[in-house]
Amino acid sequence: MTFLVTNDDGIDAPGIQALHKALFQVTTDPIVVVAPKEHQSGCGHRVNIRTVIPVEWRSDTEVSVDSTPADCVRLGINYLYDDIHFVVSGINGGCNLGSDIYPSGTIAAAREATQHRIPAIAFSHFKRTDWELDWERATQWTVRVLQELLTQTVDPGTLWSVNFPHLEPGSPEPEIVFCSLCTRPLLTEFVKQENGYLYVGDDINRKSDSGTDVDVCLSGNIAIAKYCLW
Repeated sequence: MTFLVTNDDGIDAPGIQALHKALFQVTTDPIVVVAPKEHQSGCGHRVNIRTVIPVEWRSDTEVSVDSTPADCVRLGINYLYDDIHFVVSGINGGCNLGSDIYPSGTIAAAREATQHRIPAIAFSHFKRTDWELDWERATQWTVRVLQELLTQTVDPGTLWSVNFPHLEPGSPEPEIVFCSLCTRPLLTEFVKQENGYLYVGDDINRKSDSGTDVDVCLSGNIAIAKYCLW
């Protein structure tokens, strides 16, 4: 049985490297990487059904795909590798909370796996505008979460969406909190420009309902929400 690792920030992004490193610490099963050649953030569940999808084998266990995260999973589990039994997506450099599940390529990769009846987890990391992400700390948190979730049975049609908080250096370790997805809409903060409108939303300003993933993550804890497709 084999784990497939993917993301939407691109195969060379620090987040996927952190996820790969964490997974190596919690399993002895084979791990392969099938990820987009370029940044695909916000692409949602888009797939390419019109043109050839270029594929580059970097090694026997790492493949760069010039397409979307959903296509990476579609090709990875059906053509590139045999016996994929679990898909992990991320770690996204930015949160995927609440309604972000719809435009997120990170979530789409996990959703594609779920549709193929393969269990999946999507990892994302909330980012404050002027702070750098601590990927080593994120790796440690990922190990904690994987140790928790890989022991649980995942219901068909269900995936896990995990969001890490962005904490100051030296702050206490966050708690792992199981919660529901926030149902409030995406931010609609735009400024008018000469030729249209520019999005200027900042996730720190998001409104949320108590106990939802937005509330938990922005309060400084690790939010784990179950996303049910059916």
